[in-house]
Amino acid sequence: MQDGVTSSGTPPKPERAVPAALRPLLWMGFPQSLLTWKPRLPSRNWSIFWASAATVTFLYYEDRRQCRKILEEYKDRVRGLAEEPLAPGDFPRKVTIYTAKYPGDDDYEVGAMYFRRYVKPILVAAAVDYEIVSGTRYGGLARELRDRIHERRRNLAGVLPWASPIGPNAPVMPFLPTPAEQLQRELDGAVVLMGRPALKEWAWGMKQGWNTEIPAEPVDHEELLAASLSEDNVFEEQPEEMSPSASSEAHEETPLASPTNKFMLPSQIGLQSMPRPGMPSFAGASASHTSHANPEKDTAATHPNLIPSSTIPAQPPLCFVDFTNLVGWRNIPRRIAHFFNHRQDVRRGAEAGISIVLGNKTDAKEFNVGPAGSIQDRPPQGGDLDWGLAEEDVYPPRFDKTPARISKEREDFYKTLQTELRASREIARGQREPTKAEKREMPRGEIELRDDRFKNERDWHNLLMGWQILTPASGVAWDEAWRGSLRVLRSREPTESVPSRLNETVLVEEVAPAQRADA
Repeated sequence: MQDGVTSSGTPPKPERAVPAALRPLLWMGFPQSLLTWKPRLPSRNWSIFWASAATVTFLYYEDRRQCRKILEEYKDRVRGLAEEPLAPGDFPRKVTIYTAKYPGDDDYEVGAMYFRRYVKPILVAAAVDYEIVSGTRYGGLARELRDRIHERRRNLAGVLPWASPIGPNAPVMPFLPTPAEQLQRELDGAVVLMGRPALKEWAWGMKQGWNTEIPAEPVDHEELLAASLSEDNVFEEQPEEMSPSASSEAHEETPLASPTNKFMLPSQIGLQSMPRPGMPSFAGASASHTSHANPEKDTAATHPNLIPSSTIPAQPPLCFVDFTNLVGWRNIPRRIAHFFNHRQDVRRGAEAGISIVLGNKTDAKEFNVGPAGSIQDRPPQGGDLDWGLAEEDVYPPRFDKTPARISKEREDFYKTLQTELRASREIARGQREPTKAEKREMPRGEIELRDDRFKNERDWHNLLMGWQILTPASGVAWDEAWRGSLRVLRSREPTESVPSRLNETVLVEEVAPAQRADA
């Protein structure tokens, strides 16, 4: 290459001269390449990348900034309630939060997380206590409320003593609230329903709890299920399973296989089949248990079944939080858009928190429902029964297949059960030797199979019941006995607030010295 000529045959570009305004920097030690650098726009691809990254970052930052601003505005409206003194022996106001497992989502804590993120900060700012009751399975919240209401009815009827807040056998403490004070504290609080699933399960639990006839004594629903399972012949021996010569011996050695024996829980099976030395026989234990159970029978005879009344007791005011959980592949675009619009959830949760904090049972409005005889069992039902009805449009399609999935699982389970039960009996009776696979993992015995079957049937029964409550084809349960007993917390105007008095005190202290100086 010759001097002044590049390898391509073109003369090199002349070096850019340092601008006159920057020449002093050159004498100060700045490199000439820096002073002669001429910025230029990036390429098209880089421009697209930086513009996209900047836009996404700005949308995220601006949304979260607005969330913090909105939350602080609502918290400032109720800080004055936290500064009010509490008399000795009094308890802070307490609200109950009901959350249910959302259809199609395996995480049952999404409702509680939504509450903690958007509603709880307002309650904490106002010094309001809360309790979260979550359903971990479909229908779990409904069953929990049903059992609680049944216990409350027995308490009110006088057939069951009131339980202490710190334990059933706890000693009486002077500072603990009495049953009347507990009821009054519940009425002074509120019930918060997180989403339409919680509304449906709450309504089902209310109807099954207050508006059904119940026995005076507590009922174990697992025992009822076990009794219903004892009526089938799943564990009855088939004729081909045993030879005629071994039939009588096997019948005597394995009494649990007899179709006349009732289905029992695992603890009862172990008590019958494994007597311990030095302990009374099962017959003696049964007789002793029967003799000790006579007072309970006398109590049940003295107190007949509890009949539901035409009206229910006064209930705490309700607050519904329109919480929608976007689950499934088809909701991914909406989830992406929602990622940059959390301020809508913040405002909705803060509005609910303001309604809870500033509202009470005296200024709550009556539950809006249609006239008697006009309420349908299927949505739309009208009024407050249609709370969150649009949420059901985003349920994933697989939730509708729950009954078919349960039927398939039950069919597969019973096929495996019969195979394993037959192999276990044949090996136990010495009719054949275990195979290589069975030697590595021996078939389960009848006691374990009964236990496994009971647990599976219990889960399937509860799952199907929960699906029947939550399916979009079913409406919200309603009973005319509720009319006049349910009230709803109303929305609050922007001017309604209880501001902090500390800010006013600080402002007065700052203004007073200035006024004295002017004087």
